[in-house]
Amino acid sequence: MKKRRTRTAWVLLLASLFLGFCETSTVLASQATSYTYTLDDNDDFVRTQDAYLPERTITDLGLKNPQDLFIDRENMLYIADSGNRRIIKYNIHEGRVEMELAHAGFTTPRGLFVTEAGDLYVADAGAKTVFRFSKEFELKEAFEKPDTPLFSDTNFEPNKIAVDKNGNMYIIGEGVYSGVIQLSHTGDFLGYFTVNKSKVNFSEALQRLIFSREQLENMLDVVPTTFSNVFLDHQGIIYTTTMGDFRNAVKKHNTSGGNMFKETVFSISENIADIYVDMQGIIYSCSTTGLVDVHSPSGELIFSFGSNQSNMDVAGLYSSLPSVAVDMDGNVWTADGDKGYLISFRPTDYALMVYEAMALYEQGLYEESMDKWNEVLRLNQMSVLAHDGVGKAYFHAGRYEEAMEHFKVAGNRSYYSEAFWEVRNAKIQKVLPVVFILVVVLFIMMKVVSFLDRRKRRIKNAKEAVSAQIAKLPVLRDLQFAKKICKSPSNMYYEIRRHRAGSVVGATAIYAIFFVIYMLYQTKKGFIYQYVAVEDMDIGGIVVGFFVLLLLFILCNWLVTSITDGDGTLAQVYMIPAYGSLPLLVALFLITVCSYGMTYNESFLLTLMLLVGAAWSIILIFLGFLTVHDYSGRETVKSIILTVIFMMIAAVMVVIVMIMCEDLYEFLYTVGQEVLRNVWNR
Repeated sequence: MKKRRTRTAWVLLLASLFLGFCETSTVLASQATSYTYTLDDNDDFVRTQDAYLPERTITDLGLKNPQDLFIDRENMLYIADSGNRRIIKYNIHEGRVEMELAHAGFTTPRGLFVTEAGDLYVADAGAKTVFRFSKEFELKEAFEKPDTPLFSDTNFEPNKIAVDKNGNMYIIGEGVYSGVIQLSHTGDFLGYFTVNKSKVNFSEALQRLIFSREQLENMLDVVPTTFSNVFLDHQGIIYTTTMGDFRNAVKKHNTSGGNMFKETVFSISENIADIYVDMQGIIYSCSTTGLVDVHSPSGELIFSFGSNQSNMDVAGLYSSLPSVAVDMDGNVWTADGDKGYLISFRPTDYALMVYEAMALYEQGLYEESMDKWNEVLRLNQMSVLAHDGVGKAYFHAGRYEEAMEHFKVAGNRSYYSEAFWEVRNAKIQKVLPVVFILVVVLFIMMKVVSFLDRRKRRIKNAKEAVSAQIAKLPVLRDLQFAKKICKSPSNMYYEIRRHRAGSVVGATAIYAIFFVIYMLYQTKKGFIYQYVAVEDMDIGGIVVGFFVLLLLFILCNWLVTSITDGDGTLAQVYMIPAYGSLPLLVALFLITVCSYGMTYNESFLLTLMLLVGAAWSIILIFLGFLTVHDYSGRETVKSIILTVIFMMIAAVMVVIVMIMCEDLYEFLYTVGQEVLRNVWNR
C-alpha cells in the first residue's frame, strides 16, 4: 500500500513538472514593439500576426538628421547623413562603415541613388545641385539648374532622385508643383515625367460657378500637390509618393507617366515620405509618423507596422521616419530622423510564407501558390490576403465556384464578378436550349388556345372577371390607380383633387410596400452590389430617417401650400408622394432582384434603372403637386424649395430641443442626486 502511494506521488510530481514545462514553453513574449495591421474585407485596418520583428539598432554612427537610405546590388547600405553633410557606405553583414563621403560642395544632401554600375547620385537641395560620384566616391559630374528657357521660372532644389539605365534623372524638387523633373544624362531638361492632379474642394467649385471674371482673377490658383519621393526599381519602373492623401499616396507609373494601379492604394498614414521596391516587386513605403506599409506589386496593402513614440528609446518606435530600404535578404532598414538611429527588421515566417505564395502566383505556378496560401490560412483563418490568393489560384485553375467562395470572404468584388460571369455563362449555355424549347412550346399552346376560344371567348371573359374581382380589393385597387397615374398623371391627379379617387389607406399601404422594398434594397442586394454588410449598418437610423424625412416633407409641404394658397388638403398631400413613387418602387425591386444575376459589366443597367425610376417618380410627384394645388410650374418649384427650407429649419429646431432636453435632464438628475445625498447624510 505504501509503495503504491509512493509510486502515485512520483507520477503526480512528474506530471506536474511536465505540465509546468509545457506552460512555460508555450508562453513566449513577442519581440514585436508595435502591432502589424492589414485590411479586412471592408477595407478597415485590423490587427494580424507579426510580419516584422526588430533585429538590429545601430546608434554609434553619429548620424544627424539622416534623410535617405539606399541598398545597392552588393547589399551595401548608403545613408544620406544630411545633418553632417556626408554620405556613408555601410557594410550590413560585417556591421561597419566601408567608406565615407564628405564633399566640400555638400550643403544638405537629402536624396541618393546608386546605379547598377555603382555610380552614386546625390540630390542636394541647399547646393541646388545633383552630384554624380564614381564607385570610389570620386566626383564625375555636378548638374545644376538647366539653362533652357522652359525651366527658367522653376526653382531647382533637388530633394530626391532616381536614375534609369540610360542615365536619365528623375528629380523631386522643393516646391515644384509641375511634377517630377526629368533631366538627361547630360543634364538637359527633358520635361516633367508625371504630375499630380489638382483637387478642387466644394467651396472652390461653387466659387468658380458664381464668381465674375474679375473675382476669379483675384482667386488663388489651384495647384496640384507635390511629390515627396521617387524610386526606380530593377525593371526600370518608376514609383512616386505624395503626402496628404490616404488614397493613391503611392503610384506606380508606366512609360507615359500614368498610374498603373487600377484599384485605390490604401495607406495607413497620409504622410508618406519614402518608397522602396525589392527584387520581387514588393513595395515598401514609410510615413514620417513612423509607420511602414508593405504593398503587393499590384498595389494591395499586405502589412503595416511601426509606431510613433518620440519619448521612448525602443526599437521600432520612431520620433520621425524619413526613409526605408530593403536588403537582399528581405530585411527592412529604417532611420530615425531625430534620434539618428538605424533600425532593421527581419520578416517573420508568416510574412515569408505570404511573400512566397505571392511569388509563386506571379510566376504562374497557381497550384503551388494555392498550397502555400492554404498554409497561411492555417495560421490565420480570416486572412483576407490569403483568401484572395486562394481565390485567384482557383480562378486561374478554372475552379470558378470555389474561387467565388474565397473572393466573397476576401471582399474582392471585382474578381468575384469575373468568376461569377464564368459560372453564369456555363449555366446559361446548359439551360438555354431547354428554355428556348419551353418558350416555343408555350407560345404555340397560347396560340392554339386562343384560336379554339376565339368564338366563345370563355378564357377572355374569365380573365376579365378575375381582374374585376382583383380591382375590388383595396390595396390592389390603389396599386392599379398608381399604375394609371404613371400613364396619365394630370388626369388621375385631377381625380384626387376632386376627391373621386385615391385614399389615405391605399397610400399608407403603398408607403408600407415601398418601405419593405427600400429596406430589401439597402440590405439584401447581391454580394457584388452590397457594399456595406448588414451588421455594419445603422438599421435604426435608416428606419427612423426614412419615416422622419417622409412625414417631415408631407407636413412641411402642407404648411407651405396652406400659406401660399394651395388647394390641396393634408390627406391629398399625403397621397401624392405615395402614388407618384411607383416607378421608383419598381426600380428598387428590379435592382435588388437583378443584382443577384449581374456582374460589374452590367452595372450600368442597374444605374439606368435607378435613374429612370427616380426621375419618373420625381416628375410624377411634381405634376401631382402642380395639379392638386392648382399651381403653375414656377409656383410648384417655389413651394418645393420652401418645403426643403422648412424641413431644414424643423430639423435644426428638433436638434436644439433634444439638446436642451438632454441638458435639462442632466441638470435635474444632478440636483436630485445632490438632494438625495444631503438627505441621506442627515
